[in-house]
Amino acid sequence: MKMRLLAGVSAMALMLGWNSANAAEAAVEIPAAQDLWYATLFGGASFPNRVKTHADYYNNDFSMDFDTGFVIGGVVGRRINDVFRVEGELSYARYKANSYQEGVSAWFPADGDLSATYLLANVLADVAHFGDAKLYVGGGIGAAHVTADTTWGGHLYGYGRGGWGFAGQLGAGVTYALAQNIDLDFGYRFKAVSGVDLIPPAKAMLYSRTAS
Repeated sequence: MKMRLLAGVSAMALMLGWNSANAAEAAVEIPAAQDLWYATLFGGASFPNRVKTHADYYNNDFSMDFDTGFVIGGVVGRRINDVFRVEGELSYARYKANSYQEGVSAWFPADGDLSATYLLANVLADVAHFGDAKLYVGGGIGAAHVTADTTWGGHLYGYGRGGWGFAGQLGAGVTYALAQNIDLDFGYRFKAVSGVDLIPPAKAMLYSRTAS
Protein backbone atom coordinates (compact mmCIF):
# COMPACT_ATOMS: atom_id res chain seq x y z
CA MET A 1 0.00 0.00 0.00
CA LYS A 2 1.25 3.44 -0.86
CA MET A 3 0.92 6.29 1.64
CA ARG A 4 0.19 9.80 0.41
CA LEU A 5 0.82 12.84 2.58
CA LEU A 6 -0.90 16.14 1.76
CA ALA A 7 0.85 19.35 2.79
CA GLY A 8 -1.09 22.53 3.58
CA VAL A 9 -0.52 25.53 1.32
CA SER A 10 -1.52 29.15 1.82
CA ALA A 11 -2.05 30.23 -1.78
CA MET A 12 -5.64 30.54 -2.97
CA ALA A 13 -6.56 29.21 -6.38
CA LEU A 14 -9.10 30.44 -8.91
CA MET A 15 -11.98 28.31 -10.09
CA LEU A 16 -10.81 25.04 -11.53
CA GLY A 17 -11.01 24.32 -15.24
CA TRP A 18 -11.88 20.94 -16.63
CA ASN A 19 -10.15 21.18 -20.00
CA SER A 20 -6.85 19.47 -19.21
CA ALA A 21 -5.52 17.40 -22.10
CA ASN A 22 -5.26 13.67 -21.50
CA ALA A 23 -1.82 12.56 -22.62
CA ALA A 24 -2.29 8.87 -21.83
CA GLU A 25 -1.33 6.37 -24.50
CA ALA A 26 -3.90 4.08 -26.05
CA ALA A 27 -2.40 1.04 -24.31
CA VAL A 28 -2.79 1.57 -20.55
CA GLU A 29 -0.36 -0.24 -18.27
CA ILE A 30 -1.86 -2.08 -15.28
CA PRO A 31 0.22 -1.34 -12.15
CA ALA A 32 1.70 -4.04 -9.96
CA ALA A 33 -0.69 -5.51 -7.38
CA GLN A 34 1.21 -4.08 -4.41
CA ASP A 35 0.74 -0.55 -5.82
CA LEU A 36 -3.02 -0.77 -6.43
CA TRP A 37 -4.09 0.41 -2.96
CA TYR A 38 -3.08 3.61 -1.18
CA ALA A 39 -4.07 5.70 1.85
CA THR A 40 -4.03 9.47 2.31
CA LEU A 41 -4.11 11.71 5.38
CA PHE A 42 -4.64 15.42 4.73
CA GLY A 43 -5.20 18.76 6.41
CA GLY A 44 -5.20 22.38 5.36
CA ALA A 45 -7.07 25.67 5.12
CA SER A 46 -10.70 25.90 4.04
CA PHE A 47 -12.25 29.10 2.64
CA PRO A 48 -16.04 29.08 3.03
CA ASN A 49 -18.37 31.08 0.84
CA ARG A 50 -21.45 32.52 2.53
CA VAL A 51 -23.97 30.02 3.83
CA LYS A 52 -27.35 30.86 2.30
CA THR A 53 -30.86 29.76 3.26
CA HIS A 54 -34.18 30.20 1.48
CA ALA A 55 -36.13 31.44 4.50
CA ASP A 56 -35.84 32.43 8.16
CA TYR A 57 -38.28 33.57 10.84
CA TYR A 58 -39.70 36.30 8.59
CA ASN A 59 -39.58 34.37 5.29
CA ASN A 60 -36.60 36.42 4.07
CA ASP A 61 -33.42 35.26 2.39
CA PHE A 62 -30.71 34.86 4.98
CA SER A 63 -26.90 34.69 4.64
CA MET A 64 -24.13 34.09 7.16
CA ASP A 65 -20.45 34.83 6.58
CA PHE A 66 -17.69 32.71 8.14
CA ASP A 67 -13.97 33.14 8.74
CA THR A 68 -11.36 30.90 7.11
CA GLY A 69 -11.44 27.50 8.78
CA PHE A 70 -9.67 24.17 8.54
CA VAL A 71 -10.25 20.78 6.97
CA ILE A 72 -8.81 17.39 7.96
CA GLY A 73 -9.54 13.95 6.60
CA GLY A 74 -8.46 10.66 5.19
CA VAL A 75 -8.81 8.70 1.97
CA VAL A 76 -8.50 5.05 0.99
CA GLY A 77 -8.02 4.63 -2.75
CA ARG A 78 -7.41 2.03 -5.42
CA ARG A 79 -5.74 2.53 -8.76
CA ILE A 80 -7.76 1.15 -11.69
CA ASN A 81 -5.01 1.58 -14.28
CA ASP A 82 -2.14 3.95 -15.01
CA VAL A 83 -4.56 6.90 -15.37
CA PHE A 84 -7.69 6.41 -13.26
CA ARG A 85 -8.17 5.77 -9.54
CA VAL A 86 -11.15 5.67 -7.19
CA GLU A 87 -11.31 6.80 -3.56
CA GLY A 88 -13.51 6.78 -0.49
CA GLU A 89 -13.13 10.01 1.53
CA LEU A 90 -14.05 10.95 5.10
CA SER A 91 -13.29 14.60 5.96
CA TYR A 92 -14.27 17.26 8.50
CA ALA A 93 -14.31 21.07 8.15
CA ARG A 94 -15.05 23.74 10.76
CA TYR A 95 -15.60 27.51 10.54
CA LYS A 96 -16.24 30.38 12.96
CA ALA A 97 -19.20 32.68 12.28
CA ASN A 98 -18.37 36.30 11.45
CA SER A 99 -21.51 38.20 10.36
CA TYR A 100 -25.04 37.75 9.02
CA GLN A 101 -27.44 39.49 6.65
CA GLU A 102 -31.23 39.24 6.63
CA GLY A 103 -32.93 40.13 3.34
CA VAL A 104 -31.16 43.19 1.90
CA SER A 105 -30.24 44.72 5.26
CA ALA A 106 -26.72 45.62 6.39
CA TRP A 107 -24.34 43.00 7.79
CA PHE A 108 -24.37 42.49 11.58
CA PRO A 109 -22.08 40.49 13.93
CA ALA A 110 -22.69 36.77 14.42
CA ASP A 111 -21.19 34.20 16.78
CA GLY A 112 -20.75 30.45 16.94
CA ASP A 113 -19.40 27.71 14.68
CA LEU A 114 -20.41 25.69 11.65
CA SER A 115 -19.02 22.23 10.89
CA ALA A 116 -19.41 19.77 8.03
CA THR A 117 -18.54 16.07 7.86
CA TYR A 118 -18.19 14.71 4.33
CA LEU A 119 -18.57 11.15 3.02
CA LEU A 120 -17.54 11.14 -0.65
CA ALA A 121 -16.75 8.70 -3.45
CA ASN A 122 -14.10 10.21 -5.74
CA VAL A 123 -12.76 9.46 -9.21
CA LEU A 124 -9.36 10.96 -10.11
CA ALA A 125 -7.30 10.92 -13.29
CA ASP A 126 -3.53 11.48 -13.59
CA VAL A 127 -3.48 13.57 -16.77
CA ALA A 128 0.19 14.58 -17.05
CA HIS A 129 3.59 13.39 -15.82
CA PHE A 130 6.64 15.58 -15.14
CA GLY A 131 9.41 13.30 -13.95
CA ASP A 132 8.47 12.26 -10.40
CA ALA A 133 5.50 14.66 -10.37
CA LYS A 134 1.95 13.96 -11.62
CA LEU A 135 -0.88 16.38 -12.35
CA TYR A 136 -4.35 15.05 -11.53
CA VAL A 137 -7.96 16.23 -11.80
CA GLY A 138 -11.17 14.69 -10.53
CA GLY A 139 -14.31 14.95 -8.48
CA GLY A 140 -16.67 13.13 -6.22
CA ILE A 141 -20.24 12.88 -4.93
CA GLY A 142 -21.78 11.79 -1.65
CA ALA A 143 -23.33 13.33 1.44
CA ALA A 144 -22.39 15.75 4.21
CA HIS A 145 -23.72 16.33 7.71
CA VAL A 146 -23.79 20.06 8.56
CA THR A 147 -24.23 21.52 12.06
CA ALA A 148 -24.52 25.29 12.62
CA ASP A 149 -24.43 26.23 16.31
CA THR A 150 -24.57 29.98 15.72
CA THR A 151 -26.33 33.07 17.05
CA TRP A 152 -27.38 36.24 15.22
CA GLY A 153 -29.45 39.20 16.33
CA GLY A 154 -30.35 37.45 19.58
CA HIS A 155 -31.64 34.34 17.74
CA LEU A 156 -30.32 30.80 17.80
CA TYR A 157 -29.63 29.42 14.33
CA GLY A 158 -28.86 25.81 13.56
CA TYR A 159 -28.83 24.50 17.12
CA GLY A 160 -29.76 20.85 17.32
CA ARG A 161 -28.63 17.69 15.57
CA GLY A 162 -27.85 19.38 12.25
CA GLY A 163 -28.88 17.92 8.91
CA TRP A 164 -27.70 15.84 5.95
CA GLY A 165 -27.42 17.17 2.42
CA PHE A 166 -26.19 16.12 -1.00
CA ALA A 167 -22.46 16.89 -1.38
CA GLY A 168 -20.02 17.03 -4.27
CA GLN A 169 -16.55 18.28 -5.09
CA LEU A 170 -14.21 19.09 -7.97
CA GLY A 171 -10.47 19.25 -7.55
CA ALA A 172 -6.97 19.20 -8.96
CA GLY A 173 -3.47 18.83 -7.61
CA VAL A 174 0.08 17.63 -8.03
CA THR A 175 1.68 14.58 -6.44
CA TYR A 176 5.44 14.19 -6.04
CA ALA A 177 7.13 10.86 -5.29
CA LEU A 178 9.39 11.20 -2.24
CA ALA A 179 10.14 7.47 -2.04
CA GLN A 180 8.85 4.23 -3.54
CA ASN A 181 5.74 4.16 -1.33
CA ILE A 182 5.44 7.80 -0.19
CA ASP A 183 4.01 10.69 -2.23
CA LEU A 184 3.63 14.36 -1.31
CA ASP A 185 0.31 15.75 -2.57
CA PHE A 186 -0.60 19.44 -3.03
CA GLY A 187 -4.33 19.63 -3.77
CA TYR A 188 -7.16 22.14 -4.16
CA ARG A 189 -10.87 21.31 -3.88
CA PHE A 190 -14.19 23.07 -4.41
CA LYS A 191 -16.87 21.47 -2.20
CA ALA A 192 -20.63 22.10 -2.22
CA VAL A 193 -23.47 20.93 0.05
CA SER A 194 -27.17 21.58 -0.67
CA GLY A 195 -30.55 20.83 0.88
CA VAL A 196 -29.48 20.82 4.54
CA ASP A 197 -32.34 21.20 7.05
CA LEU A 198 -31.38 23.48 9.95
CA ILE A 199 -33.28 25.00 12.88
CA PRO A 200 -35.35 27.19 12.47
CA PRO A 201 -36.79 25.40 9.39
CA ALA A 202 -34.70 26.44 6.41
CA LYS A 203 -32.87 24.81 3.53
CA ALA A 204 -29.19 25.75 3.67
CA MET A 205 -26.43 25.64 1.05
CA LEU A 206 -22.69 25.58 1.87
CA TYR A 207 -19.85 26.21 -0.61
CA SER A 208 -16.15 26.07 0.30
CA ARG A 209 -12.68 25.93 -1.23
CA THR A 210 -9.91 23.94 0.44
CA ALA A 211 -6.15 23.93 -0.05
CA SER A 212 -4.25 21.01 1.42
